[in-house]
Amino acid sequence: MLALAAAPALAFAQGASNSETDTVARIAECMVKNAPVDSQQLTMVIELEQAGDPTGRVRYFATDPSGAHQPYVPCDVSKPALALLEARQELPEDRKGWTAARLVLFSNGKFELHYDYPK
Repeated sequence: MLALAAAPALAFAQGASNSETDTVARIAECMVKNAPVDSQQLTMVIELEQAGDPTGRVRYFATDPSGAHQPYVPCDVSKPALALLEARQELPEDRKGWTAARLVLFSNGKFELHYDYPK
């Protein structure tokens, strides 16, 4: 996971907007701190009561080579989540109304960012 912290922002490019890529790069810096050494991926899950809420519930967990998940605390519990919540303002109108977000950082420097929307 240490390689992820040193990876340039361009390593994160996967069809995400430049704004999302920049946000994920900033979030990754914090998420890799305190992560278990053998982590293959790190995940942040944010759940909001309703779309547009300024705060919600956040969880962080690391996945080891066997696929087991374990909770951990990054450099700051709220910093990565707040960065993603703030980045919501940069999204197109039809994507701002998410109620849950899941960011997965992989040890090879790639990421997945998924949003869930109310039905």
